[in-house]
Amino acid sequence: LAYTLRKSCFLGLMEGQKMGGKHPNKSVAVKSRSLVQAGLLLHGRGRMAVQPKMPNDKLLQYIYAAAAEYKKIIGQSFLLAGKNRHTEYQWFECVFEKKHFMHLLGIKSKTYKADRFFDACDSYNKGEGKGITIQDCSPSRNHSRTTVNEKVSVCPEILQIQNAGYLKIGFKDKISLYVDFSYAYGSDVTLGFQENGNGLGYPVTLIPKNIHTFTTQSYKVLFVFKKGIGEKHYEELYVEGKKGLLKELYPDFPKTLKERICCHFF
Repeated sequence: LAYTLRKSCFLGLMEGQKMGGKHPNKSVAVKSRSLVQAGLLLHGRGRMAVQPKMPNDKLLQYIYAAAAEYKKIIGQSFLLAGKNRHTEYQWFECVFEKKHFMHLLGIKSKTYKADRFFDACDSYNKGEGKGITIQDCSPSRNHSRTTVNEKVSVCPEILQIQNAGYLKIGFKDKISLYVDFSYAYGSDVTLGFQENGNGLGYPVTLIPKNIHTFTTQSYKVLFVFKKGIGEKHYEELYVEGKKGLLKELYPDFPKTLKERICCHFF
């Protein structure tokens, strides 16, 4: 593992770890928004349905649905904390920015830069602009249309951090070809993160494979905390394994984890 991973993710082990105008086709825009609102075939706590084949129009619908979920978490920092029976607490912090969205889909557009690609999807979801076309969705290096389909088909659901109670976190310690990340959350699908140098991870890869493919040990997510980028402490309890669990387990948190969380929860 990289030194930064050992330093930030396993340090706690020493203490017990640690575009404007109306849409040109209003009916299409309404259809897109309704698919987004419905979750577009999201499967909740069930197994995520990886789809290696799909028609062009369905691919675009999944991308718009993923953009809708991604918009909910842009510009915010999340701390995911997990633990199993007889293990210490493990956690990592992550942030989502517009420029990372296109990359997660396995796409390198020849017509849009990363930020503009997300903006085009977001505007379309709002009933504005023309949206994207299949020509805007070229597979990136080491990807094919099949791998793009697979990533896109599970992206809307894996971005729903509010459902993290059925997910696990882990630190990558297995060697795998074309996969380079420090830590991840997921279940049968893995969302991998790399550090940005400020202790925050940013999403670098979405892989339609079980998280155990990349880590020897995973930990059930018990809590997700949220804060604005730049704020010192996490002031919102975003996910709690069950009501009252934080109050019950907080006294056993390692000092380094307590220092990241605002004390107003109690």
